[in-house]
Amino acid sequence: MHVKEPSSVLIAGHKLAYDEARPADPADAKGAILLLTGLGSKRLAWARQLEVFGRQYRTIAMDYRDTGDSDEVAEPYTVADLADDAAAVLGALGIARTHVVGISLGGFTALQFALRHANLLDRLVLVSTSAGGRTHVQPSAEIVALLAPSPGVEAGARAIYTYSRIMANDFVAAHPEELERIADTARYRSQSSAAYMRQLTATLAHDVVDSLRYITAPTLVIHGDLDPLVPPANGVYLATHITGARHIVYPGVGHIPIVERADDFNRDVLAFLAAADQTDTQRSSAGDAARNATS
Repeated sequence: MHVKEPSSVLIAGHKLAYDEARPADPADAKGAILLLTGLGSKRLAWARQLEVFGRQYRTIAMDYRDTGDSDEVAEPYTVADLADDAAAVLGALGIARTHVVGISLGGFTALQFALRHANLLDRLVLVSTSAGGRTHVQPSAEIVALLAPSPGVEAGARAIYTYSRIMANDFVAAHPEELERIADTARYRSQSSAAYMRQLTATLAHDVVDSLRYITAPTLVIHGDLDPLVPPANGVYLATHITGARHIVYPGVGHIPIVERADDFNRDVLAFLAAADQTDTQRSSAGDAARNATS
C-alpha cells in the first residue's frame, strides 16, 4: 500500500506523527476535528473520514506514541498520558479548540481529554467505547482472547483474524476487500510486541466511571448493536451518565462503524457538529441582541 509521508511534531523528545486535511482556503474551516483511533491501530484507520471531514474542518488523525510513524517509547504510560499527548499536538499546531472523535481506545483517550483538557474541547464523539472500571460490560472469553499477543503471527493475518470477529458477520462476508485493506494497514510499520503490551496495559486500566458527570461538552455516543468487543450496553451507560448526550445505535453493525457504516457515520457526525455550530450561532446572536437592547 502507498502511504503518504506524515507530518510530525516533537513532544517531550518523542516524535508524534499525524495526517491532516483541511479546506483549500483555511478561512473556510468551520473549526478543527481530532481523530483518535483504537488499540493497536493507526491514523490510517480514518481513511474514510479524514478527507470527508477535511472538506469542512481542519482535521487531524494522529498516531499514538508506540504506534505507526510515531516514536516507540520504553516506559509504561496511561490513557491520560495519551490524552496529554493529543493536547500537546494541538498546541504545537496552534489549534486552540477542537472537536474530538475517538473509537474504542480512542474513546477512552477522548474521555480523558474531555476531563483533563476541557478548555480545548468543543464537541465529543465517542464510538464503540466505554467508561471502563466497575461498570464495564465485558465481552465473551473468546473475544477477550483476541487481545492476547500473538508472537510470530504475521501482522496482516492477525488483523484479518481479529477484525473478521469484531465486525458484523454480514459485513465481513460482503466486503472481503475491506479486510485486505485493514491487513495492509496492519502491515505498515507494524507494532512491536512490547509496544502493543504497553498500550494494552494502559487500556486495561481505563476507568472514568466516577468522572462522567464532570463532562460538559456536547456529546454524541455511537455504537453498533452487534459490537462483540465493547458490548453496546457500554454505550448506553455513557449516553445515560454524560449530561445531555445523544445516542445513535447502528443495527447490524459490529465494533468498527467507521468502516461498516462509513457514509452514515460521516453524515451523523457532521450533522451533530453542524447542529452544535448552529446552536452556538443562535446563542451568540441572542447575546448580541440582548446587549444591543440594553445599550
